[in-house]
Amino acid sequence: MECKSRNFPLILGLVILFFTLPGQDEVVERVEVMNREVVVRVFDGGEPVAGLTRMDFKLFENNSPMHITSCREVRRVLAPRQPVGRNGQERELTLPRGRLFLFLLWWNEESPEWPQAWKYFQERIFRPGDRVILASDRHSLQINNLDRKKTAATTFFHQVAADLKQKKMQKASMIRHLNNYARDFHEKLALLAAGQLKTPLITLIYRFQTQYRGILEEYRLQRLRAQPEMMQRLSAALRAVDTEKWALLFLQNERLPLLHRNSRLFTETFLSLESNQPLKRFVQDCDQKMRMATDMSTDLLDLRSMFIGAGATFHLFLSDAEGELEDSDYLRWFPLFSSWESAFRDIARDTGGEVQDTTRLQLALEKAAARPDIHYIITYKPKAPGLGKPKIEIQVSRQGLKAVYARKLRPLEIHSLKLSEPVWEKDLLRFTISDYLRETGADGTIAGNVHVTISAETIDGKPLEFKKVLHPGEHSAAVVMRVNFPEPGDYLLTVAVQDRLSGNSARHYTRASIAPPQPEIQEPMDARLKAILDKAAGYCRKLHKAAFRFTCTEVVEEKVLKRNALSKRVEPEENRWRYDYQVVADEGKVTEQRILVHRGHKKVNMPDAQLETRFKAHYSVFLPITLLGERNRSKYVYTLLESVRLKKRNCMLIEIIPRQAGKGPLARGKAWVDVDDGSVLKIEMYPRGVRGSVALEAAAKEMSATLDLNVAHWYMKEHRGLRFPSNVDFSESYVFDKQVVKRKSKVYQPFALRGESNAVLQPAIQSGRRRVEFYHLSQEYKKYRYFEVNSRVEVTGPESPPPGP
Repeated sequence: MECKSRNFPLILGLVILFFTLPGQDEVVERVEVMNREVVVRVFDGGEPVAGLTRMDFKLFENNSPMHITSCREVRRVLAPRQPVGRNGQERELTLPRGRLFLFLLWWNEESPEWPQAWKYFQERIFRPGDRVILASDRHSLQINNLDRKKTAATTFFHQVAADLKQKKMQKASMIRHLNNYARDFHEKLALLAAGQLKTPLITLIYRFQTQYRGILEEYRLQRLRAQPEMMQRLSAALRAVDTEKWALLFLQNERLPLLHRNSRLFTETFLSLESNQPLKRFVQDCDQKMRMATDMSTDLLDLRSMFIGAGATFHLFLSDAEGELEDSDYLRWFPLFSSWESAFRDIARDTGGEVQDTTRLQLALEKAAARPDIHYIITYKPKAPGLGKPKIEIQVSRQGLKAVYARKLRPLEIHSLKLSEPVWEKDLLRFTISDYLRETGADGTIAGNVHVTISAETIDGKPLEFKKVLHPGEHSAAVVMRVNFPEPGDYLLTVAVQDRLSGNSARHYTRASIAPPQPEIQEPMDARLKAILDKAAGYCRKLHKAAFRFTCTEVVEEKVLKRNALSKRVEPEENRWRYDYQVVADEGKVTEQRILVHRGHKKVNMPDAQLETRFKAHYSVFLPITLLGERNRSKYVYTLLESVRLKKRNCMLIEIIPRQAGKGPLARGKAWVDVDDGSVLKIEMYPRGVRGSVALEAAAKEMSATLDLNVAHWYMKEHRGLRFPSNVDFSESYVFDKQVVKRKSKVYQPFALRGESNAVLQPAIQSGRRRVEFYHLSQEYKKYRYFEVNSRVEVTGPESPPPGP
């Protein structure tokens, strides 16, 4: 958090909406910049492409190039695993957003496979917060809670079963009619040929064709008629919901008995060649019309565009009807292909879903649940908001890639930035932000770019400003900011939030009342402890006010346990560096400079070199000020442990613990203080709880071990009453209390104290009950060649904060 005191203007741009809170004099202000959203999938030879960023796309609206404000890559699966963070560490779990599932049952006959697939969905895919729309060609049901809607779901499936039973009875009746018409026509032809029937041949043929065509047309209208209106309503419902969406269509392939060329009607025919050929053509035309339906071809492109624009992943499960009768003397069973089946196949392909032809629906659903879906959400600023349906064109810079998006659908207009009412409590300001844009960075992480500014005024009218930059990865974020006011009183706070990607911003107002601080009731300090602390504080003041410069040789040795790629064994890897090290301190400012002279056994000359170790200790000389100086004394609890001898000096061993865990300048530790002059000979720290140690704790848990961290600073170089560093040792060990089996190596978060660090491969070992040191660092300072120490005149006024190590 950054705090500044300066004048700030109130700037409102574009459209500003004012909402007056009931019973309060607070006003919510929003600045809205129109942004539109397009869902894009990119394929390479039919396979989804991942890893694209904003720079890989170009977007044109009505042939004019548009500025892309964000590009977010979305990867999801039906049955997601546990969220995993970077470097293999599990993220802190948050309640995921509910998903929307569309179950569309386009069936003709019942199947015993369906209950197994529904049971698998309930147990392995559905999670609290999800919604399910169960739909058939006649019924629909929305389920928000499977446990509470079990009865309604059972009723829905009973209704579907009743419809399928009725369809099966209608189909059986139609098949009987078809067979009877063919047999009756064949028998009358035989009677006509024997002279036992007076009806003209043309009348018999016309009557048969009318009956045969009529019953097939009735069946086509009842069973094969496309329903584009229903599909449009379903796609519109999916598009209207702003959440993760999945469409699962269970489609049953239709089969029908039709006349064929090898039936008795043609092999035992009593027709002449002139009558036989037209009849065969008639049967062929009817067969083609039934098996190649085209009544949905005009709506195909619109439906594909609508489902793609809805952002739903569409899985198609095709199965065959069971229990059909055998072929008869006149009829043979044929599969029926429809244009809506073709449309569903295209929609599934273009939305990254699967098409599976199988009757084993549970296995098909398991396969689809594991299939990853990859797509991109691109937002842009239109030139003319509010106009009709613009013509959108998206291009991918990489050659050979195909971009699929909704060409015939108006892009969605994204929501404006939302800011909840701030709540002030105990020096903390809490509020929630949502509906900001997020995009995928070059490192693959998804994050937004939101700037928060809190403005206020002191009692005498002096402006205050507090700032914070957020990069939230989720769709909403709870923000907690600590605001430290210079004096008690009532303040009017202005909370301004700006989304740097979309350009949208929002303001809210609240009041904060700061009570005068209550004096802390502290137990009287032990006289011996107070005396040694006062002596140590005096030494710290002398150290802080001293101006010095020294140059020495710094020898750095690092030992890391790593797995040998060839032998697969865990072996120590040792590194060694030597530097010419210079420290200059003046007026509380410290600068370090290193010249690398040896790397291992190789002689080099590298000015302005940086430490190449994973752990780095900076400004060790000032660590006593941080732990024992007067400025930070109220932040620690001190305990006098014992009197000890260290390097032939009489010392007091003092334990130092932060009053608030994790909020002190450093972690807990121990200090050896000289009883004669208050100088510090050694500091031993246990840096658990500082940045990076959480990842190490997780790594220890994976190995069924206990983490043991220790840092020791030695100050054995004395010059003009001041002590300077002689050694720094850092140790990272793991204590195993039970047998540990070999595990996969993991990369864990780097560890650092006031410095930088690099990721290190975590080795996996097999060990018994013992302590294993995975990492050790030694920094030795020797051969002080140039030394200068001066004292400055003490200046009256507030003490400047000492620099941290």
